[in-house]
Amino acid sequence: MALCFIIVMFTGLALYWRSILGWMLPMFGGKDTAVDLHFWFGLGLGLFTLLMYCAWRAVARWTPVDTHFVRHLRQYAASPSQLPPPGTGFFNGGQKLYFWSVIMTMAVFVVTGVVWWYRKDVPHNVYAVCRTTHRILAVIMSGGLLVHIYKASIGEPGTLRSMIGGTVTREWARIRRPGWFRDLGNPD
Repeated sequence: MALCFIIVMFTGLALYWRSILGWMLPMFGGKDTAVDLHFWFGLGLGLFTLLMYCAWRAVARWTPVDTHFVRHLRQYAASPSQLPPPGTGFFNGGQKLYFWSVIMTMAVFVVTGVVWWYRKDVPHNVYAVCRTTHRILAVIMSGGLLVHIYKASIGEPGTLRSMIGGTVTREWARIRRPGWFRDLGNPD
């Protein structure tokens, strides 16, 4: 999924801002190849996002604890040592917010991207709205990726290791995800 996102992001940025980033197009085999890569890796990204949705939708259900977390997001984001609310589950409220924004945005990307690909078969005003929507969301999601990378590394110590290795320590789970820790049958 990460590889698809990176290829789609860089081909898209190079195609969109050719005057600034067009120098990257030869790295992708030129403009036409970059367009093809963007389309096919975009569909791949959509497929991986669908699989991610199927795998994580149950643990990404919204709870009152998540609402509390998001209402105090600035406090949690500004201080990596700040402990999450006691009922925080497998994902915290910020992660769930990002998860659902990725799911919804990818659905829009797939629809607008397919319309863009078949632009000669749709009314011009539909194509224009889809093109603009696609570009605006791409810039927003690229910024979201930077925040995601920050939070997965410096912003929440221990998270990057868990993303790569698939496990966390008992102590990390007890402190950073107390609700999930309890749900696994561990006492407080």
